[in-house]
Amino acid sequence: MKENIPVAVHNLGSPEGGSLDFTREELYERMDAPLVDLAVRLPVFLVSEAQMDHLYPPERRRFFPERPLRERLRALRERGPGEEGEDPFAPLEDLDRGEDLWGRVKEVVAVGLYLREAPERPVKERVLHLGEEGARTGEAEEAYLGHAGPAVYLCPERVVAWADREGVPVPLVQDTVYYHELGHALMDTADFFPDPYRESWGRVVEESLANLVAFRRFRGREAARVARLIRDQPPEYRGYAAAAAFPETFPLFPREVWEEWWWRYRRFPWRLRRVLEEAPWTVYGSSSPGLLGSWRESKRRGLWRDPHVRLFWRAVARMLLEEANA
Repeated sequence: MKENIPVAVHNLGSPEGGSLDFTREELYERMDAPLVDLAVRLPVFLVSEAQMDHLYPPERRRFFPERPLRERLRALRERGPGEEGEDPFAPLEDLDRGEDLWGRVKEVVAVGLYLREAPERPVKERVLHLGEEGARTGEAEEAYLGHAGPAVYLCPERVVAWADREGVPVPLVQDTVYYHELGHALMDTADFFPDPYRESWGRVVEESLANLVAFRRFRGREAARVARLIRDQPPEYRGYAAAAAFPETFPLFPREVWEEWWWRYRRFPWRLRRVLEEAPWTVYGSSSPGLLGSWRESKRRGLWRDPHVRLFWRAVARMLLEEANA
C-alpha cells in the first residue's frame, strides 16, 4: 500500500496516526498545480500532541482575544474615520497577547504546522522521545533525523478530536489542515528578508490567506463545513472570505475603480486608496492572483518594509479582522 501514497508520510509517534488516510483520490483531486508540487516535495510527519506542542514556535502562540477585540473594533467604528495618515492597525496592537490564550486555542491551531527549516538535532531527539514508540517505525525515525529541509507536521489526535466535536468526517478536517499548511509553504517566499509573520498584522494576513487556500479546495456542503471549522479558530484566522473579495490584479486600477470597491467593502476608503496609489509595486506576473499573490511577492522582494507598502498591509490586516469579527 505504501507505494500508492503520492506523498511521503512518516508517523513519529502518534497513536492515532492510522486514522489519517493519504491514499484518497479526493485529497489530490482538489489540489492545483502549485499545491501538488509542494505536496510531493514536502514530507508529512505525524506527531502526538506532546510532540506538536514541543515543536510549535513561540511566535505562533500569540492570539487576539475575541471579546476585547470585538469591543475595540466596535469602539473604532463608533469613533469614525481617523485622521489622514493615521496607522489603521495601531489601535489593535496592544491586544496581541502571548501564551495566556494558548491553552484555549491550541486544539484548533496546533493541529498542523509548517516549518521551513528542520529543527536542530537535540530538538529532533526530544520530539522522538515524546512520541509513542509503538506508533513509530524505524524508517520514520531515520527519515526524520535525516531530513534537513521544510516539512509539514500534522497531529492526528487533534484532527480526530476536532472532527468529533464538530460532527464532521475525519478526512474533512485532515484535508483542511493539510491544505492550510501547504498554504503556508506556498507563502514561504521570504528567502533573503525577514518574515513579516512575526508582526501581529503579518500573522493576521498570513493565517487568513492560509485558510483561504484551504477553503478554496472545497465546494458545496463541504465548503460550508470548512467554514464552520474556521469559526472555531482565533480571530486572525477568519479573514479568508474578506481576503477572497480582493480583485485578482491590483493595485494598477484607475482611481475610480478603487473608490467604488473600497466604498463598498471598507469604512476608511480614502486612507487605503491613497496607500494603494502610492505603493511602488505591482503583482503582475505573480503565479497567484489577488491578495495571495501580492503577499507572496511582497515577502519575496521584501517590499513590506517600504513604509507605504507596510501601511497597506497593516490596513489589510485591520480590514480582515473587522470583516471576520463584526
